[in-house]
Amino acid sequence: MNTDVTRLRRWLQRAQPPRADLTRALLAGFVATGTNVALLVGAVALLVESATRPGLRAVAVVLVVIELFAFLRSPLRFRERLAAHRLGYAAVTHWRRWLVVTIGQLDFSQWRRYASGDLLERALGDTDELQDLWLRFVVPFVDTVAVMVLGDMVVAVLAPHGHWWAYASILLALQLLAVVSLSLFARVELTLDRELRAARGDYRAQLVELSAVTPELVLLGREGLAAHRSAIAAERVEAAESKLRRQRRASNGLVVAASLLALVAVTTHPRTSSVWLVVAAVIGLSTFEALGAVRLSLQAAVEVSGGGERLEALGRVASSGFLPWPEESIMRLSDVTLVESGRVLVHSGSLTIEPGARVAVIGESGVGKSTLLRALAALDVVTGGTISVGGVRLGEISDAALRQHLTYVPSEPGFTRGFAFDVVTLGREGVRDPYGDLATLGLATERTTRFEELSRGERVRVAVARALVTSPDIFVLDELTAGLGREETSDVLSLLSSTGSTVIIATHDEDVVAWCDVVVELRDGELSLVSR
Repeated sequence: MNTDVTRLRRWLQRAQPPRADLTRALLAGFVATGTNVALLVGAVALLVESATRPGLRAVAVVLVVIELFAFLRSPLRFRERLAAHRLGYAAVTHWRRWLVVTIGQLDFSQWRRYASGDLLERALGDTDELQDLWLRFVVPFVDTVAVMVLGDMVVAVLAPHGHWWAYASILLALQLLAVVSLSLFARVELTLDRELRAARGDYRAQLVELSAVTPELVLLGREGLAAHRSAIAAERVEAAESKLRRQRRASNGLVVAASLLALVAVTTHPRTSSVWLVVAAVIGLSTFEALGAVRLSLQAAVEVSGGGERLEALGRVASSGFLPWPEESIMRLSDVTLVESGRVLVHSGSLTIEPGARVAVIGESGVGKSTLLRALAALDVVTGGTISVGGVRLGEISDAALRQHLTYVPSEPGFTRGFAFDVVTLGREGVRDPYGDLATLGLATERTTRFEELSRGERVRVAVARALVTSPDIFVLDELTAGLGREETSDVLSLLSSTGSTVIIATHDEDVVAWCDVVVELRDGELSLVSR
Protein backbone atom coordinates (compact mmCIF):
# COMPACT_ATOMS: atom_id res chain seq x y z
CA MET A 1 0.00 0.00 0.00
CA ASN A 2 2.82 2.40 0.90
CA THR A 3 4.37 1.60 -2.46
CA ASP A 4 1.24 2.90 -4.19
CA VAL A 5 1.34 6.17 -2.26
CA THR A 6 5.07 6.55 -2.88
CA ARG A 7 4.57 5.95 -6.60
CA LEU A 8 1.77 8.53 -6.69
CA ARG A 9 3.97 11.11 -4.98
CA ARG A 10 6.81 10.35 -7.37
CA TRP A 11 4.60 10.80 -10.42
CA LEU A 12 3.12 13.99 -8.97
CA GLN A 13 6.63 15.37 -8.65
CA ARG A 14 7.53 14.28 -12.17
CA ALA A 15 4.32 15.71 -13.62
CA GLN A 16 4.48 18.96 -11.65
CA PRO A 17 3.57 21.88 -13.93
CA PRO A 18 5.23 25.32 -13.86
CA ARG A 19 4.55 27.07 -10.56
CA ALA A 20 2.97 30.09 -12.23
CA ASP A 21 0.47 27.93 -14.15
CA LEU A 22 -0.28 25.85 -11.06
CA THR A 23 -0.82 28.94 -8.92
CA ARG A 24 -3.20 30.46 -11.47
CA ALA A 25 -5.17 27.20 -11.72
CA LEU A 26 -5.43 26.81 -7.93
CA LEU A 27 -6.44 30.43 -7.43
CA ALA A 28 -8.98 30.38 -10.24
CA GLY A 29 -10.50 27.14 -8.97
CA PHE A 30 -10.64 28.41 -5.38
CA VAL A 31 -12.34 31.68 -6.30
CA ALA A 32 -14.79 29.97 -8.67
CA THR A 33 -15.73 27.29 -6.13
CA GLY A 34 -16.00 29.83 -3.32
CA THR A 35 -18.23 32.01 -5.49
CA ASN A 36 -20.61 29.10 -6.10
CA VAL A 37 -20.89 28.39 -2.38
CA ALA A 38 -21.35 32.09 -1.57
CA LEU A 39 -24.04 32.39 -4.22
CA LEU A 40 -25.92 29.40 -2.82
CA VAL A 41 -25.68 30.59 0.77
CA GLY A 42 -26.53 34.19 -0.11
CA ALA A 43 -29.54 33.26 -2.21
CA VAL A 44 -31.05 31.12 0.55
CA ALA A 45 -30.26 33.72 3.21
CA LEU A 46 -31.91 36.40 1.07
CA LEU A 47 -35.10 34.36 0.86
CA VAL A 48 -35.18 34.00 4.65
CA GLU A 49 -34.40 37.65 5.20
CA SER A 50 -37.11 38.66 2.74
CA ALA A 51 -39.65 36.50 4.59
CA THR A 52 -38.83 37.95 8.01
CA ARG A 53 -38.30 41.55 6.88
CA PRO A 54 -40.43 42.27 3.80
CA GLY A 55 -39.60 45.22 1.64
CA LEU A 56 -36.96 45.89 -1.00
CA ARG A 57 -34.93 48.29 1.12
CA ALA A 58 -34.35 45.67 3.80
CA VAL A 59 -32.74 43.26 1.36
CA ALA A 60 -31.23 45.68 -1.16
CA VAL A 61 -27.63 45.31 0.00
CA VAL A 62 -27.78 41.50 0.12
CA LEU A 63 -29.45 41.46 -3.28
CA VAL A 64 -26.70 43.58 -4.81
CA VAL A 65 -24.01 41.31 -3.40
CA ILE A 66 -25.73 38.20 -4.71
CA GLU A 67 -26.15 39.77 -8.14
CA LEU A 68 -22.43 40.54 -8.17
CA PHE A 69 -21.65 36.93 -7.35
CA ALA A 70 -24.03 35.73 -10.06
CA PHE A 71 -22.47 38.11 -12.59
CA LEU A 72 -18.93 37.06 -11.74
CA ARG A 73 -19.60 33.31 -11.67
CA SER A 74 -19.42 32.76 -15.45
CA PRO A 75 -16.17 34.70 -16.07
CA LEU A 76 -14.62 33.11 -13.01
CA ARG A 77 -15.53 29.64 -14.24
CA PHE A 78 -14.14 30.52 -17.67
CA ARG A 79 -10.93 31.69 -16.03
CA GLU A 80 -10.75 28.44 -14.10
CA ARG A 81 -11.23 26.33 -17.24
CA LEU A 82 -8.65 28.36 -19.14
CA ALA A 83 -6.07 27.91 -16.40
CA ALA A 84 -6.86 24.18 -16.25
CA HIS A 85 -6.43 23.78 -20.01
CA ARG A 86 -3.07 25.53 -19.90
CA LEU A 87 -2.06 23.21 -17.10
CA GLY A 88 -3.18 20.17 -19.08
CA TYR A 89 -1.44 21.26 -22.26
CA ALA A 90 1.84 21.75 -20.39
CA ALA A 91 1.49 18.29 -18.84
CA VAL A 92 0.72 16.55 -22.15
CA THR A 93 3.63 18.29 -23.87
CA HIS A 94 6.01 17.28 -21.09
CA TRP A 95 4.97 13.65 -20.99
CA ARG A 96 4.85 13.11 -24.75
CA ARG A 97 8.39 14.45 -24.97
CA TRP A 98 9.35 12.09 -22.15
CA LEU A 99 7.69 9.19 -23.99
CA VAL A 100 9.61 9.80 -27.21
CA VAL A 101 12.94 9.96 -25.35
CA THR A 102 12.16 6.85 -23.28
CA ILE A 103 11.01 4.70 -26.20
CA GLY A 104 14.06 5.80 -28.14
CA GLN A 105 16.23 4.12 -25.50
CA LEU A 106 14.50 0.75 -25.63
CA ASP A 107 16.53 -2.07 -27.07
CA PHE A 108 14.95 -4.42 -29.59
CA SER A 109 13.91 -7.05 -27.03
CA GLN A 110 12.18 -4.48 -24.85
CA TRP A 111 10.48 -2.88 -27.82
CA ARG A 112 9.20 -6.22 -29.08
CA ARG A 113 7.88 -7.13 -25.63
CA TYR A 114 6.01 -3.87 -25.18
CA ALA A 115 4.92 -3.58 -28.81
CA SER A 116 3.03 -6.86 -28.50
CA GLY A 117 0.47 -4.87 -26.53
CA ASP A 118 0.48 -1.89 -28.89
CA LEU A 119 3.02 0.14 -26.96
CA LEU A 120 2.54 3.45 -28.70
CA GLU A 121 -1.23 3.59 -28.35
CA ARG A 122 -1.20 2.56 -24.69
CA ALA A 123 1.70 4.81 -23.77
CA LEU A 124 0.16 7.84 -25.48
CA GLY A 125 -3.05 7.22 -23.57
CA ASP A 126 -1.14 6.84 -20.31
CA THR A 127 0.84 10.04 -20.82
CA ASP A 128 -2.35 11.93 -21.63
CA GLU A 129 -3.91 10.63 -18.42
CA LEU A 130 -1.02 11.95 -16.34
CA GLN A 131 -2.35 15.49 -16.73
CA ASP A 132 -5.28 14.33 -14.58
CA LEU A 133 -2.97 13.96 -11.59
CA TRP A 134 -3.04 17.73 -11.24
CA LEU A 135 -6.17 18.68 -13.19
CA ARG A 136 -8.64 16.19 -11.70
CA PHE A 137 -6.85 15.30 -8.47
CA VAL A 138 -4.64 17.95 -6.87
CA VAL A 139 -6.33 21.16 -8.08
CA PRO A 140 -9.96 20.22 -7.24
CA PHE A 141 -8.88 18.43 -4.03
CA VAL A 142 -6.97 21.43 -2.69
CA ASP A 143 -9.57 23.96 -3.83
CA THR A 144 -12.49 22.04 -2.33
CA VAL A 145 -10.84 21.50 1.05
CA ALA A 146 -9.78 25.16 1.18
CA VAL A 147 -13.32 26.36 0.42
CA MET A 148 -14.75 24.05 3.11
CA VAL A 149 -12.36 25.46 5.69
CA LEU A 150 -13.12 29.02 4.56
CA GLY A 151 -16.87 28.41 4.89
CA ASP A 152 -16.42 27.11 8.43
CA MET A 153 -14.29 30.13 9.32
CA VAL A 154 -16.98 32.48 7.96
CA VAL A 155 -19.58 30.84 10.16
CA ALA A 156 -17.31 31.09 13.20
CA VAL A 157 -16.10 34.65 12.71
CA LEU A 158 -19.03 36.51 11.16
CA ALA A 159 -21.88 34.95 13.12
CA PRO A 160 -23.60 37.34 15.59
CA HIS A 161 -21.84 37.70 18.94
CA GLY A 162 -19.11 35.23 17.86
CA HIS A 163 -20.76 32.29 19.60
CA TRP A 164 -20.55 29.83 16.67
CA TRP A 165 -17.01 28.59 17.22
CA ALA A 166 -18.23 25.31 18.69
CA TYR A 167 -20.43 24.52 15.71
CA ALA A 168 -17.73 25.58 13.24
CA SER A 169 -15.19 23.35 15.01
CA ILE A 170 -17.54 20.36 14.96
CA LEU A 171 -18.30 20.94 11.27
CA LEU A 172 -14.62 21.29 10.40
CA ALA A 173 -13.73 18.14 12.36
CA LEU A 174 -16.45 16.15 10.57
CA GLN A 175 -15.31 17.38 7.16
CA LEU A 176 -11.61 16.69 7.76
CA LEU A 177 -12.39 13.26 9.22
CA ALA A 178 -14.42 12.47 6.11
CA VAL A 179 -11.56 13.63 3.84
CA VAL A 180 -9.08 11.42 5.68
CA SER A 181 -11.47 8.46 5.54
CA LEU A 182 -12.03 8.94 1.81
CA SER A 183 -8.26 9.00 1.30
CA LEU A 184 -7.94 5.68 3.15
CA PHE A 185 -10.75 4.22 1.06
CA ALA A 186 -8.92 5.39 -2.07
CA ARG A 187 -5.81 3.47 -1.01
CA VAL A 188 -7.91 0.31 -0.87
CA GLU A 189 -9.33 1.16 -4.29
CA LEU A 190 -5.79 1.30 -5.67
CA THR A 191 -5.29 -2.35 -4.77
CA LEU A 192 -8.71 -3.39 -6.09
CA ASP A 193 -8.18 -1.44 -9.30
CA ARG A 194 -4.88 -3.26 -9.86
CA GLU A 195 -6.61 -6.61 -9.33
CA LEU A 196 -9.28 -5.62 -11.86
CA ARG A 197 -6.67 -4.58 -14.43
CA ALA A 198 -4.85 -7.89 -13.97
CA ALA A 199 -8.09 -9.86 -14.35
CA ARG A 200 -9.02 -7.98 -17.52
CA GLY A 201 -5.55 -8.50 -18.94
CA ASP A 202 -5.78 -12.23 -18.25
CA TYR A 203 -9.23 -12.35 -19.85
CA ARG A 204 -7.98 -10.65 -23.03
CA ALA A 205 -5.00 -13.00 -23.16
CA GLN A 206 -7.33 -15.99 -22.82
CA LEU A 207 -9.49 -14.73 -25.68
CA VAL A 208 -6.46 -14.29 -27.95
CA GLU A 209 -5.16 -17.76 -27.12
CA LEU A 210 -8.51 -19.47 -27.46
CA SER A 211 -9.30 -17.76 -30.76
CA ALA A 212 -6.32 -19.55 -32.27
CA VAL A 213 -7.16 -23.04 -31.00
CA THR A 214 -10.97 -23.07 -30.87
CA PRO A 215 -11.41 -24.32 -34.48
CA GLU A 216 -9.24 -27.36 -33.68
CA LEU A 217 -11.08 -27.92 -30.38
CA VAL A 218 -14.41 -27.88 -32.23
CA LEU A 219 -13.15 -30.50 -34.66
CA LEU A 220 -12.05 -32.61 -31.71
CA GLY A 221 -15.40 -32.17 -30.01
CA ARG A 222 -13.81 -30.31 -27.07
CA GLU A 223 -15.30 -26.85 -27.59
CA GLY A 224 -16.52 -27.03 -24.00
CA LEU A 225 -12.91 -26.64 -22.85
CA ALA A 226 -12.65 -23.24 -24.52
CA ALA A 227 -15.97 -22.13 -23.04
CA HIS A 228 -14.88 -23.31 -19.57
CA ARG A 229 -11.57 -21.44 -19.66
CA SER A 230 -13.15 -18.23 -20.93
CA ALA A 231 -15.90 -18.52 -18.31
CA ILE A 232 -13.34 -18.79 -15.51
CA ALA A 233 -11.50 -15.69 -16.76
CA ALA A 234 -14.79 -13.81 -17.10
CA GLU A 235 -15.77 -14.76 -13.54
CA ARG A 236 -12.51 -13.31 -12.25
CA VAL A 237 -13.23 -10.05 -14.03
CA GLU A 238 -16.78 -9.94 -12.66
CA ALA A 239 -15.55 -10.68 -9.13
CA ALA A 240 -12.92 -7.93 -9.32
CA GLU A 241 -15.47 -5.46 -10.72
CA SER A 242 -17.90 -6.35 -7.95
CA LYS A 243 -15.30 -5.76 -5.22
CA LEU A 244 -14.38 -2.38 -6.70
CA ARG A 245 -18.04 -1.37 -7.00
CA ARG A 246 -18.65 -2.29 -3.34
CA GLN A 247 -15.69 -0.22 -2.26
CA ARG A 248 -16.91 2.78 -4.26
CA ARG A 249 -20.41 2.41 -2.85
CA ALA A 250 -18.87 2.47 0.61
CA SER A 251 -17.08 5.71 -0.29
CA ASN A 252 -20.32 7.22 -1.56
CA GLY A 253 -22.07 6.11 1.63
CA LEU A 254 -19.38 7.83 3.67
CA VAL A 255 -20.04 11.09 1.80
CA VAL A 256 -23.78 10.87 2.54
CA ALA A 257 -23.23 9.98 6.21
CA ALA A 258 -20.78 12.82 6.78
CA SER A 259 -23.14 15.29 5.10
CA LEU A 260 -26.06 14.19 7.30
CA LEU A 261 -23.92 14.53 10.41
CA ALA A 262 -22.96 18.05 9.30
CA LEU A 263 -26.68 18.93 9.14
CA VAL A 264 -27.34 17.36 12.50
CA ALA A 265 -24.52 19.43 13.98
CA VAL A 266 -26.58 22.55 13.29
CA THR A 267 -28.63 21.62 16.39
CA THR A 268 -25.59 22.54 18.51
CA HIS A 269 -25.82 26.22 17.49
CA PRO A 270 -26.63 28.91 20.06
CA ARG A 271 -29.68 31.13 19.84
CA THR A 272 -29.41 33.37 16.81
CA SER A 273 -31.35 34.93 13.97
CA SER A 274 -33.11 32.77 11.42
CA VAL A 275 -30.80 34.08 8.69
CA TRP A 276 -27.65 32.76 10.35
CA LEU A 277 -29.40 29.52 11.17
CA VAL A 278 -30.12 29.05 7.46
CA VAL A 279 -26.58 30.09 6.52
CA ALA A 280 -25.13 27.47 8.87
CA ALA A 281 -27.51 24.80 7.55
CA VAL A 282 -26.69 25.57 3.92
CA ILE A 283 -22.96 25.48 4.58
CA GLY A 284 -23.44 22.17 6.32
CA LEU A 285 -25.50 20.95 3.35
CA SER A 286 -22.76 22.08 0.93
CA THR A 287 -20.57 19.50 2.64
CA PHE A 288 -22.25 16.89 0.45
CA GLU A 289 -21.14 18.59 -2.77
CA ALA A 290 -17.67 19.30 -1.41
CA LEU A 291 -17.02 15.74 -0.22
CA GLY A 292 -18.40 14.47 -3.52
CA ALA A 293 -15.77 16.57 -5.33
CA VAL A 294 -13.07 15.18 -3.02
CA ARG A 295 -14.31 11.66 -3.74
CA LEU A 296 -14.11 12.22 -7.50
CA SER A 297 -10.64 13.72 -7.27
CA LEU A 298 -9.36 10.71 -5.34
CA GLN A 299 -11.01 8.39 -7.84
CA ALA A 300 -9.16 10.22 -10.62
CA ALA A 301 -5.87 9.50 -8.83
CA VAL A 302 -6.81 5.80 -8.65
CA GLU A 303 -7.67 5.69 -12.34
CA VAL A 304 -4.38 7.30 -13.33
CA SER A 305 -2.37 4.92 -11.15
CA GLY A 306 -2.61 2.13 -13.74
CA GLY A 307 -1.07 4.31 -16.43
CA GLY A 308 1.61 5.44 -14.00
CA GLU A 309 2.57 1.85 -13.22
CA ARG A 310 2.85 0.95 -16.90
CA LEU A 311 4.90 4.01 -17.72
CA GLU A 312 7.15 3.41 -14.72
CA ALA A 313 7.87 -0.09 -15.98
CA LEU A 314 8.49 1.38 -19.41
CA GLY A 315 10.90 3.90 -17.95
CA ARG A 316 13.13 1.23 -16.38
CA VAL A 317 15.55 1.05 -19.29
CA ALA A 318 19.28 0.75 -19.27
CA SER A 319 20.93 4.16 -19.23
CA SER A 320 22.86 4.97 -22.39
CA GLY A 321 26.60 5.44 -22.39
CA PHE A 322 28.46 8.71 -22.45
CA LEU A 323 31.85 7.94 -23.98
CA PRO A 324 32.85 9.25 -27.42
CA TRP A 325 33.48 7.00 -30.38
CA PRO A 326 36.98 5.46 -30.07
CA GLU A 327 39.71 6.45 -32.51
CA GLU A 328 40.24 2.80 -33.48
CA SER A 329 37.20 1.09 -35.01
CA ILE A 330 38.26 -2.54 -34.64
CA MET A 331 35.26 -4.58 -33.44
CA ARG A 332 35.60 -7.56 -31.10
CA LEU A 333 33.11 -10.16 -29.95
CA SER A 334 34.30 -11.88 -26.78
CA ASP A 335 32.45 -15.00 -25.59
CA VAL A 336 29.14 -13.56 -26.76
CA THR A 337 26.00 -15.51 -25.92
CA LEU A 338 22.59 -14.60 -27.32
CA VAL A 339 19.39 -16.17 -26.01
CA GLU A 340 15.96 -15.42 -27.46
CA SER A 341 12.71 -16.90 -26.14
CA GLY A 342 14.71 -19.50 -24.23
CA ARG A 343 16.61 -20.59 -27.33
CA VAL A 344 20.40 -20.20 -27.49
CA LEU A 345 21.22 -18.58 -30.84
CA VAL A 346 24.90 -17.86 -30.20
CA HIS A 347 26.97 -19.68 -27.61
CA SER A 348 30.28 -18.15 -26.47
CA GLY A 349 31.01 -16.71 -29.90
CA SER A 350 34.23 -14.77 -30.44
CA LEU A 351 35.26 -12.78 -33.51
CA THR A 352 37.58 -9.92 -34.43
CA ILE A 353 36.63 -7.60 -37.30
CA GLU A 354 39.37 -5.33 -38.57
CA PRO A 355 38.60 -1.78 -39.77
CA GLY A 356 37.55 -1.73 -43.41
CA ALA A 357 36.80 -5.45 -43.53
CA ARG A 358 33.82 -6.77 -45.47
CA VAL A 359 32.22 -9.57 -43.45
CA ALA A 360 29.45 -11.86 -44.68
CA VAL A 361 27.33 -13.62 -42.05
CA ILE A 362 25.74 -16.73 -43.53
CA GLY A 363 23.51 -19.45 -42.18
CA GLU A 364 20.10 -20.99 -42.61
CA SER A 365 16.97 -18.88 -42.20
CA GLY A 366 15.92 -18.55 -38.57
CA VAL A 367 19.32 -19.49 -37.22
CA GLY A 368 19.74 -16.09 -35.50
CA LYS A 369 21.64 -13.92 -37.98
CA SER A 370 19.32 -10.94 -37.54
CA THR A 371 19.56 -11.18 -33.76
CA LEU A 372 23.34 -11.23 -34.00
CA LEU A 373 23.35 -8.16 -36.25
CA ARG A 374 21.08 -6.24 -33.89
CA ALA A 375 23.52 -6.96 -31.08
CA LEU A 376 26.41 -5.78 -33.25
CA ALA A 377 24.48 -2.57 -33.92
CA ALA A 378 23.85 -2.04 -30.17
CA LEU A 379 20.11 -2.35 -30.73
CA ASP A 380 19.84 -5.38 -28.49
CA VAL A 381 21.72 -6.55 -25.41
CA VAL A 382 23.81 -9.70 -25.25
CA THR A 383 22.99 -12.39 -22.72
CA GLY A 384 26.66 -12.98 -21.98
CA GLY A 385 30.06 -11.75 -23.09
CA THR A 386 30.90 -8.38 -24.61
CA ILE A 387 30.91 -6.56 -27.94
CA SER A 388 33.38 -3.69 -28.15
CA VAL A 389 34.80 -1.19 -30.61
CA GLY A 390 38.35 0.00 -30.06
CA GLY A 391 38.32 -1.63 -26.64
CA VAL A 392 35.18 0.25 -25.53
CA ARG A 393 31.94 -1.65 -24.93
CA LEU A 394 29.11 -0.59 -27.18
CA GLY A 395 26.89 0.15 -24.20
CA GLU A 396 29.43 2.66 -22.86
CA ILE A 397 29.42 4.77 -26.04
CA SER A 398 26.93 7.63 -26.22
CA ASP A 399 23.92 7.01 -28.41
CA ALA A 400 24.68 10.06 -30.55
CA ALA A 401 28.21 8.82 -31.27
CA LEU A 402 26.97 5.30 -31.97
CA ARG A 403 24.36 6.41 -34.50
CA GLN A 404 26.85 8.65 -36.26
CA HIS A 405 29.63 6.07 -36.59
CA LEU A 406 27.66 2.79 -36.70
CA THR A 407 24.65 2.38 -38.99
CA TYR A 408 22.16 -0.48 -39.13
CA VAL A 409 19.83 -1.21 -42.05
CA PRO A 410 17.20 -3.93 -41.43
CA SER A 411 15.96 -6.37 -44.04
CA GLU A 412 12.69 -4.45 -44.30
CA PRO A 413 13.51 -0.73 -44.06
CA GLY A 414 10.66 1.18 -42.52
CA PHE A 415 10.76 4.93 -42.09
CA THR A 416 8.29 7.63 -41.30
CA ARG A 417 5.86 8.48 -44.05
CA GLY A 418 6.75 11.45 -46.20
CA PHE A 419 8.66 12.49 -49.29
CA ALA A 420 11.53 10.15 -50.15
CA PHE A 421 13.98 13.05 -50.39
CA ASP A 422 13.07 14.17 -46.88
CA VAL A 423 13.29 10.66 -45.42
CA VAL A 424 16.91 10.33 -46.57
CA THR A 425 18.16 13.14 -44.32
CA LEU A 426 15.48 13.24 -41.60
CA GLY A 427 17.15 13.66 -38.20
CA ARG A 428 20.68 13.34 -39.57
CA GLU A 429 23.46 15.84 -40.13
CA GLY A 430 24.89 14.77 -43.45
CA VAL A 431 28.49 14.89 -44.61
CA ARG A 432 27.67 13.39 -48.02
CA ASP A 433 25.35 14.27 -50.85
CA PRO A 434 22.48 11.75 -50.42
CA TYR A 435 20.82 12.77 -53.67
CA GLY A 436 24.02 12.07 -55.56
CA ASP A 437 24.14 8.63 -53.90
CA LEU A 438 20.54 7.99 -54.94
CA ALA A 439 21.47 8.83 -58.53
CA THR A 440 24.50 6.53 -58.31
CA LEU A 441 22.18 3.75 -57.18
CA GLY A 442 19.97 4.35 -60.21
CA LEU A 443 17.02 5.62 -58.22
CA ALA A 444 15.23 8.38 -60.09
CA THR A 445 12.78 10.07 -57.74
CA GLU A 446 11.12 13.44 -57.84
CA ARG A 447 10.77 15.84 -54.94
CA THR A 448 7.11 14.85 -54.62
CA THR A 449 7.75 11.07 -54.60
CA ARG A 450 6.57 9.60 -51.29
CA PHE A 451 8.57 6.92 -49.51
CA GLU A 452 5.55 4.66 -48.95
CA GLU A 453 4.90 4.62 -52.71
CA LEU A 454 8.30 3.10 -53.52
CA SER A 455 8.87 -0.60 -54.25
CA ARG A 456 10.84 -2.76 -51.82
CA GLY A 457 14.00 -2.48 -53.89
CA GLU A 458 13.63 1.28 -54.11
CA ARG A 459 13.10 1.54 -50.36
CA VAL A 460 16.28 -0.49 -49.81
CA ARG A 461 18.27 1.94 -51.95
CA VAL A 462 16.81 4.91 -50.07
CA ALA A 463 17.86 3.18 -46.84
CA VAL A 464 21.40 2.72 -48.18
CA ALA A 465 21.62 6.39 -49.15
CA ARG A 466 20.35 7.34 -45.69
CA ALA A 467 22.91 5.04 -44.05
CA LEU A 468 25.68 6.73 -46.01
CA VAL A 469 24.70 10.26 -44.95
CA THR A 470 26.89 10.37 -41.82
CA SER A 471 29.80 8.43 -43.45
CA PRO A 472 29.83 5.85 -40.66
CA ASP A 473 32.84 3.72 -39.76
CA ILE A 474 30.76 0.52 -39.57
CA PHE A 475 27.76 -0.62 -41.62
CA VAL A 476 25.58 -3.45 -40.24
CA LEU A 477 23.26 -4.65 -43.01
CA ASP A 478 20.61 -7.39 -42.80
CA GLU A 479 19.77 -9.13 -46.12
CA LEU A 480 20.30 -5.82 -47.85
CA THR A 481 20.19 -7.08 -51.43
CA ALA A 482 17.28 -9.53 -51.10
CA GLY A 483 14.95 -7.23 -53.04
CA LEU A 484 17.51 -6.07 -55.62
CA GLY A 485 18.45 -7.31 -59.06
CA ARG A 486 22.00 -8.28 -59.93
CA GLU A 487 22.87 -4.91 -61.47
CA GLU A 488 21.32 -3.00 -58.57
CA THR A 489 23.24 -5.20 -56.13
CA SER A 490 26.48 -4.40 -57.94
CA ASP A 491 25.75 -0.66 -57.68
CA VAL A 492 25.12 -0.91 -53.95
CA LEU A 493 28.28 -2.94 -53.30
CA SER A 494 30.40 -0.58 -55.37
CA LEU A 495 29.10 2.41 -53.46
CA LEU A 496 29.81 0.68 -50.13
CA SER A 497 33.32 -0.24 -51.32
CA SER A 498 34.08 3.42 -52.06
CA THR A 499 33.56 4.37 -48.40
CA GLY A 500 36.39 2.20 -47.06
CA SER A 501 34.24 1.47 -44.00
CA THR A 502 33.68 -1.84 -42.26
CA VAL A 503 30.71 -3.70 -43.72
CA ILE A 504 28.99 -6.55 -41.85
CA ILE A 505 26.18 -8.06 -43.87
CA ALA A 506 23.92 -11.06 -43.33
CA THR A 507 23.14 -12.59 -46.69
CA HIS A 508 22.23 -15.58 -48.81
CA ASP A 509 23.39 -13.86 -51.99
CA GLU A 510 26.43 -15.59 -53.51
CA ASP A 511 27.54 -12.35 -55.22
CA VAL A 512 27.61 -10.60 -51.85
CA VAL A 513 29.50 -13.49 -50.27
CA ALA A 514 32.07 -13.35 -53.06
CA TRP A 515 32.43 -9.59 -52.54
CA CYS A 516 33.26 -10.00 -48.85
CA ASP A 517 36.74 -10.58 -47.40
CA VAL A 518 35.57 -12.67 -44.45
CA VAL A 519 32.74 -15.19 -44.29
CA VAL A 520 31.32 -16.18 -40.90
CA GLU A 521 28.79 -18.98 -40.57
CA LEU A 522 26.28 -19.24 -37.76
CA ARG A 523 25.17 -22.83 -37.24
CA ASP A 524 23.71 -24.50 -34.15
CA GLY A 525 24.75 -21.55 -31.99
CA GLU A 526 28.37 -21.65 -33.13
CA LEU A 527 30.20 -18.87 -34.96
CA SER A 528 32.91 -20.15 -37.28
CA LEU A 529 35.07 -18.72 -40.07
CA VAL A 530 34.54 -20.25 -43.50
CA SER A 531 37.66 -20.79 -45.60
CA ARG A 532 37.40 -20.10 -49.32
